Amino acid sequence: MPSVSTNGDVAGGSTTGLTTNVFVNGKTVVCAGSLVASHGISPHAAATMTSTVTNVTMNGKVPCVAGNTATCGHAIVSASTVVILSG
Repeated sequence: MPSVSTNGDVAGGSTTGLTTNVFVNGKTVVCAGSLVASHGISPHAAATMTSTVTNVTMNGKVPCVAGNTATCGHAIVSASTVVILSG
């Protein structure tokens, strides 16, 4: 069961949470479209997150979980204590 990704988790670079009033372990949640800090030249300079979650939204956005990839190809690593069960 993959854990929910939160602000600061790394997918090549640090990610930014997009939720405004949903928090996991005190941090905003990384969602599809979240920015990934630049960590090299293109495609690593302007990457965003993608998500495979199909059954949950948070603030109308699709959350990311451990293993989801950024547009640059790096997988996000997450250690939050909240998981999303696929359904």
